[in-house]
Amino acid sequence: MSSCCGESPTKMSNQQTFLDTFKSGSKRFATLVADTGAKTMLKTDVAFLERDIKNRKHTFGIQIYDILQQASVKSSTTSDTVFSASEDIARAYEECKLDIETLEKKIDKKREEMGNIGDGGQGSVAEGGGDGGDGESASGRNAELESGILPGY
Repeated sequence: MSSCCGESPTKMSNQQTFLDTFKSGSKRFATLVADTGAKTMLKTDVAFLERDIKNRKHTFGIQIYDILQQASVKSSTTSDTVFSASEDIARAYEECKLDIETLEKKIDKKREEMGNIGDGGQGSVAEGGGDGGDGESASGRNAELESGILPGY
């Protein structure tokens, strides 16, 4: 019979192995939960950025309508009005294009971060600072776009 205070080395070894297995399993589970949460957050960010792109295109349509409406009111001097309207349309298009390109770069970065999660990759959510972009947009309205406030409306 075994004594009350002493256990056989084999029994202690089995308990130690069980504890080590349990600890490593717990760590893997915790990592999986954290990775899943991070991916879900990034997917949500991508959805919001895609919504911002859709809203920006909608705002562009409103801007073009307003430009064309103003041009039709001033249609007494047709050639000057058409030329002015085409310049305004081109300017609005360039601004919209730059804003959308900035948002698409952010989406690409978020998707890259999603791919790196779980791989032991270098691009973790904590390292990225949560902005997911390359800083200011070329048109200087980055913060407005991210907040859902569309420029000029």
